[in-house]
Amino acid sequence: MKPAQCAWLLSLLGALPQCLSAPHTSYDLELLESWAPPRDTYAPDGFEIEDLVEENLDGDPEFDDLRDEDPDVILREEYSPFNADQTVLDEPPTDEEPFDEPVITASSLTCSSNGGSGFYIGQSQVIVPKIQNTGGNNWEKVVVETADLGQWNLSFVKGWGCSGSGKKMRCEQRNMPPNAVRTPSGMIKLGKYGGSTISLPITLTAYTNGRVSHRDDCKMNWNVRQPLAYTQSQPGKFYQPRRFTLAALPSAEGERQRLQQQFKWTDFQPTGYYLNPSSPLSVHVSGASDSGPKPQLVVGTPALVHPDYNKEQIPGQLTELPALKNGMNNVVSTFGGIIYVRYSYSPSEQRPNPVTVTLEGGAAQPFPFFREGITTDDQWKTMLSITDIPFAEHAGKRITITGLASHVKVYADKGQKQQELLDTYGEIIDAENAISALRPAIRNPRDQPSPLRPIVVETQDGVNPTSFHYRAAIPVYAREQIWWQPKTRTSWMMYHELGHQRQHSSTWSWRAMMEVTVNIYSLAALRHFSPPGYRPVKEWNDAKQYLAKADSQKDFDKAGFYISLVMFEQVRVVFGDRLYHALHTLSRRTPDQGSDSDKKHFFMVKVAQLTNQNLTEYFTKWGLKPEQRTIDEMGKLPRPSEDYTKRPVYGAKQRGN
Repeated sequence: MKPAQCAWLLSLLGALPQCLSAPHTSYDLELLESWAPPRDTYAPDGFEIEDLVEENLDGDPEFDDLRDEDPDVILREEYSPFNADQTVLDEPPTDEEPFDEPVITASSLTCSSNGGSGFYIGQSQVIVPKIQNTGGNNWEKVVVETADLGQWNLSFVKGWGCSGSGKKMRCEQRNMPPNAVRTPSGMIKLGKYGGSTISLPITLTAYTNGRVSHRDDCKMNWNVRQPLAYTQSQPGKFYQPRRFTLAALPSAEGERQRLQQQFKWTDFQPTGYYLNPSSPLSVHVSGASDSGPKPQLVVGTPALVHPDYNKEQIPGQLTELPALKNGMNNVVSTFGGIIYVRYSYSPSEQRPNPVTVTLEGGAAQPFPFFREGITTDDQWKTMLSITDIPFAEHAGKRITITGLASHVKVYADKGQKQQELLDTYGEIIDAENAISALRPAIRNPRDQPSPLRPIVVETQDGVNPTSFHYRAAIPVYAREQIWWQPKTRTSWMMYHELGHQRQHSSTWSWRAMMEVTVNIYSLAALRHFSPPGYRPVKEWNDAKQYLAKADSQKDFDKAGFYISLVMFEQVRVVFGDRLYHALHTLSRRTPDQGSDSDKKHFFMVKVAQLTNQNLTEYFTKWGLKPEQRTIDEMGKLPRPSEDYTKRPVYGAKQRGN
C-alpha cells in the first residue's frame, strides 16, 4: 500500500486526527474495502439515461423556503421578500402625482398563488406578486396593493416583504433599477363566503423622483371549492384493518439531524383510510404512556394532486390533529384527507412501548391500499377497479407511494407486479444510502440507515418535480415514472428528487451546488442498476471545453449544473466511492458550517485531507477559487503526481474523448 493511501485510511479511522481536524473516532472497518484510486468501468454500448426535457433544473424553489420555513404552506416561487438592507418597509405611499413618463407597455406585475385556481373556506394561500422594472429609470419605491380584502371575507395572515395595511395587503420595495425583479409574498385566509368565485385586483405604483412614474395591475382569480368527501360503496372489498398496533419511530427532525440530511423523512405511518372533511372521527387508543410520547393523526398527503383539477393540489396537507390519549378520542379535520399516524420519540426520549389504535365509524373510509408482504396483486386490482375514492397508496417497508387510483390501475392492468415496484424503490434508496456510507451492519448508530421512509407523491401538472420535507413530488405528466417499474428503474427524475433529501446542505453543499451535489446520489443510483449507466459523454466534453479556459474566466458556481457535476464525479473516479463514504461520515460529525464560503472551504480542505493530497491546483483549475485559508490548509499536504482534471468520466476514454 502506498504511503498516501495508508494516510488516507488512517485518517478515516481516526488515527490521524490532525489530518481530519476532527475528534478521534473509531469507525466500522466495513468502510475499509481494499482501496485504490480506480478508473471507472465503461458502460455497455447504448446504455444511457435520457434526460427529461420537462425537468427544469433552474433552481430548486422549495429549498428557498428553508430560510423562512412555515409548516402551514409551501411556496412555489423563488422570491426575495426583503429590501436590499433586509428590512420590510411599511411606509404609506406618497400622494399620487401625474405621470411624468410614458406608460410602459411591457408587463411589470404578474401575480400567482400557491393554491392554483381553487380556494377553500378556512384555507390560507400565499400570493406572490412578481415585480419587474420594465422601464428605463430607477424606481425609488414600488407599492403593490390589493383591493379591500373584506368584500370576499379574506384576511391578511402574514407576509414576506408584505404587510397588512387596513383591510388590504401591501408590499413595498425600494430602489429597483431597470430590469430588476422582486417577488415579495403574503398569506391570506378565506373566511365564510357564499360566492362561487373571487377576483382580487392587485395594483402596482412605481415612483421616480418622488412622482408616480408607472402603474400596472393584475388579478388573482379563484373558484371557491368544497372539500373532498367520499363514501366507499363496497368497504368489505378493502382489506386493511381498522385496528392496528404501531411501534414508535424516531422523530423526523431527530433523524434529519443525525444523518445531516437536508430534508426530513416521514415519522408518520400510513393507515389506508381517508378522513372525510368536518366529520367527527372516533379513535380508540390503548398502550399510550401517560407521560411519554403519544400518537397523533396527521391528515392529508403533502403535495398530492387534486383528483378533479390536475393543476391543483388537495386543500389540506399534513394537518396535525390533537395528540391522542388512552381510551376514546374524537377528532375532526376541516379539509379531510388520507390519514397517517405519527407516533415518534425524540433523541432525548426513551423509545416508548407500542400502542394500538382503532379508527371507528364512517368518517374514515378505506381506499386502495397495498401493504408490502400482505396485499396480493389480485386484491390490489380488485380495490382499484371498484373504488369510489380516487386515491391509492403503497405502504412499502422502504417507501410510501401515493397518487390517483385511476393512474395506478393503468399499470396494474398492464401486469405491474407491485412487489417488483417496491423492490426497485428499495434499491434506489439502498444505492443512495451506500454512497452516503449508511449501512445496517455498521456498529455506530450515527452511520446506520434511517428506519423512516420518504413519500413519493403524484403532484399537480404544470410544475417541476420537487423535493421537500417528507416527500418527492412527481407531476402527473411523469406518472409512469412513479407507477411503472421499468420506468422507475431508469428514472433520473426519481433518483434526483430522492437525492435532494440526502444532501448535506449544512456542511459542504453550498447554495450554488444545490442542483449539482444532488446528482452525486442520482449517479449512485444510476450505477447501481445492471447494466450500470452514466451521464452522456457530451457532458465530459463540455467540461473539457470549460477546463480549457483561462483560470480567470472560470467560475465553478456558474459553470452550469452538469459541468459542475463532472468535478464531483471526477473526484469519485480518481479516489473511489470511498471518498464520499468518508466525507459523509465526517460530515455527520461536523457542526453546521455557517456561510457558503465556509462550506466551500470545508469541502475542499476535507477532500484534500481525506486523500492526503494538496488539491489547490485541481480546485483552482475547476474555478472554485479557494481562499487563502483554504490554500494554506491544503498546502500542508503533498502535491499529486497527476493532473486529475484530465481524468475522464462517464465511460469516456483517456484519449479521443
